[in-house]
Amino acid sequence: VAALVLLLVSFCGASMANFWTDVDITWGGPRAAITNNGQQLRLSMDRTSGSGFQSKSEYLFGRFDMKIKLVPGNSAGTVTAYY
Repeated sequence: VAALVLLLVSFCGASMANFWTDVDITWGGPRAAITNNGQQLRLSMDRTSGSGFQSKSEYLFGRFDMKIKLVPGNSAGTVTAYY
């Protein structure tokens, strides 16, 4: 059974924000998906690779929220950091 970590990122606040227009999925192919009319970005990883994205603009400050779903059972050793 492959390990899976799921990251769901949502834009909060700005009504004009949209993942379709504001970010590029840089790697991960099918492990990255933009959903909910561009308001959510789903990143996942398996035993072979993960996924990533970058914004098309630079920001002085902002807010970044995420939900992480870990593998069931013993998920000791899973790194749950982002930068």
